Amino acid sequence: MTVAYVIDKVLTSSILIFFFYSCFATLILCLAYLIEQEVQKIMAEKHEQLELQGRLRGAAIDPVVDEIYES
Repeated sequence: MTVAYVIDKVLTSSILIFFFYSCFATLILCLAYLIEQEVQKIMAEKHEQLELQGRLRGAAIDPVVDEIYES
């Protein structure tokens, strides 16, 4: 084996490993972002639902907003 052959194999392997790990990391980050967006959407819907339930029960969630609705 010549030095050039060994260097070629090492560099080719390193580049392929880097490429696949980069693709894998990008996929993981994209999935994490999509999950984060869905969680934020669900939390916003849940907060809105709790706020509406509080208004139906007559509980004062935000006095300023209640005053605006009453006037």
